Amino acid sequence: MERRDLIRFLASAAGAGCLQGLAPDDLLAFGRRVHADAGAIQDLKALDPHAARTVIAAAERILPASDTPGATDAQVHRFIDRMLADWHTPAERDRFLAGLRALDARSRSAYRRDFVACTEPEQTALLAALDDEVTRLRGPTAAEARRGSGLATANEHWFAMLKYLTVLGWFTSEPAMRALGRYPLPGRWDGCAPYQPRPAAARPG
Repeated sequence: MERRDLIRFLASAAGAGCLQGLAPDDLLAFGRRVHADAGAIQDLKALDPHAARTVIAAAERILPASDTPGATDAQVHRFIDRMLADWHTPAERDRFLAGLRALDARSRSAYRRDFVACTEPEQTALLAALDDEVTRLRGPTAAEARRGSGLATANEHWFAMLKYLTVLGWFTSEPAMRALGRYPLPGRWDGCAPYQPRPAAARPG
């Protein structure tokens, strides 16, 4: 996904019910808060080690490093773990984790190994097939496709969740914001900044 398409994607896709209706500035603030919370805790809460490696690999294929940092540089897997643990419903979290297991099943069927052990082109092919599934759920025959999948909306597809959270986690991360020239935030107040009083002679009046 091109970086210039990120804002458009975030505005058009509702990746979590708790985020629906948020203005762009509120969405940015929310993402920054989730990153801060995720960085304060070392252990992952929703993803086991294998699931975390799968998310790292998949997110990096969605937003690979180029002239700007990739999903791995932005610690997107930690952001996703925090979102799954604290913001998504248990049903959404279970559907996401089941999707990761299904991805491994697809990978073993196609390439005889788990997703994380596949080559980058193989991983990209697997994710492209999932992206096509989500596109069909949004297309002209979406109602029929959703009935066949058991999903009420395209956004409930686990890969739609992964893609949205990857983009949101990347865009609101410090490495990405620095690369895009959006860090520090305008008007930011840092309450932990050291205070250096001026000498008495330098004070006015």
